[in-house]
Amino acid sequence: MEEIDVRGKACPDPLKEVAARLAAAPQGSQFRVVTDDYTCYLMLRRLAALNDVKILGAEEGDVFVLLLER
Repeated sequence: MEEIDVRGKACPDPLKEVAARLAAAPQGSQFRVVTDDYTCYLMLRRLAALNDVKILGAEEGDVFVLLLER
């Protein structure tokens, strides 16, 4: 599982970075996306839903983590 750490970055930059990585990845690729911005976390969830990317898991706390599968 590849990690995409976008902590400390403000949207829309993390959204663009994750979208580009997902688009370039082969089907079945898994990613662990980490952010410290709640709004960005919500936008990443929306990005997944709009692009048929599966959310395998999520953690909310001091940081927000999404486990994604393309």
